[in-house]
Amino acid sequence: MENVVRKWDKVYCELLKQILNEGELMHNRTGIDTISIEGVNFKLDVVEEFPILETKKVLVKNALSEILWIHQAQSNDVSWLQARGNHVWDEWKIDEDGIYRIYEPSGEYNPEKEVDLLDLDGNVIYKDSKPYKVKSLIEGKTIKSAKFFGKEYAGTIGTAYGWINNKFKKPQSVLHTLKNNPNDRRMNIILWQDEYIRTAVLPSCVWSIEFKVSKGRLHGYVHQRSADVPLGLPFNVSQYAILLAMFAKVSGLEVGNLNWSIMDAHIYVNQLDGIKKQIDRYEEMLELEKLSDIEILKKYNETLFKYNSLKENIISELDLEILGLMEEKIMLYELMMTKEKPVLYLEDKEDFFKFSNEVINDKEYLKENITGNDDIKILKYKSAPFIKMPIAQ
Repeated sequence: MENVVRKWDKVYCELLKQILNEGELMHNRTGIDTISIEGVNFKLDVVEEFPILETKKVLVKNALSEILWIHQAQSNDVSWLQARGNHVWDEWKIDEDGIYRIYEPSGEYNPEKEVDLLDLDGNVIYKDSKPYKVKSLIEGKTIKSAKFFGKEYAGTIGTAYGWINNKFKKPQSVLHTLKNNPNDRRMNIILWQDEYIRTAVLPSCVWSIEFKVSKGRLHGYVHQRSADVPLGLPFNVSQYAILLAMFAKVSGLEVGNLNWSIMDAHIYVNQLDGIKKQIDRYEEMLELEKLSDIEILKKYNETLFKYNSLKENIISELDLEILGLMEEKIMLYELMMTKEKPVLYLEDKEDFFKFSNEVINDKEYLKENITGNDDIKILKYKSAPFIKMPIAQ
């Protein structure tokens, strides 16, 4: 058994605490304020411990298909992800009329609201000497703004992410260099290209990864300009650890360190409740880490007995609240007593582009292998339950 709190959970949750304690309240383009700090750096040894959070469940199936979409399929077509049950980019898809619509995050639904249609430079588009007006296309969502990209971009996120890789073929270049000149110091994939920012719905947040071979191990250095720490960062770290391991595998190398830098690390203010819940879990797990399995089992049995007794005699809202707290403790005790070190398993492939990018969505299959992929598996993964975080479009 692995009655420990993983290094990545410690790095991540301490970062959350740092942002809450030291962060500055900042306005941004989404209209939802963030608490933000600058200049975050950390290093994770992917061999010592595959970095995947246990303080909350990470939907690795989506994280994996997204990284393959960008670097293997090299696509900007959102339907590629949707066909694999992944909807993380639905909010940024350009509609069939060539317009990218941004919606209010919450509030009363107003289907009659109209906004001016803007061009790519932010200027109002006119029709018959009047501003061209746009309404919502999604029932239940109120439109906030709209920008015209052109029908040639319909169904995509514009000239971003996989589109850049498809144009410049940098993953292919890195893979060729790893096999033929592994000491090269120019191995990088750069998703930020100034010429194409204007026609990108969302310019790349994780915008580059550099590679270095040392003592037979492949190391990566990821640069992230902006990190939605509650929602995006757990995805990003696990998926780039997988990508690094895949590049190492097909190049005959061992996987090494994943170095990470973030310029703007932030929490949106509407994510605070979920974050505080995760930090509470983390602090509880740190306390349990100090105990033996027998001591944890004793606490588990005591709490379970109290829980069952209270459940039979609920008389108030306070009782229900206490039950919820007990359920959380019971869940953490079970996790700490039964979890094992997660293992990343890759099929033997000589070609990065031969790894399967298909997804098996069968629930029983996903219990054993949360990636839903036959060639790229994460085994023995257990975690606390998923915490849903709001999206800022």
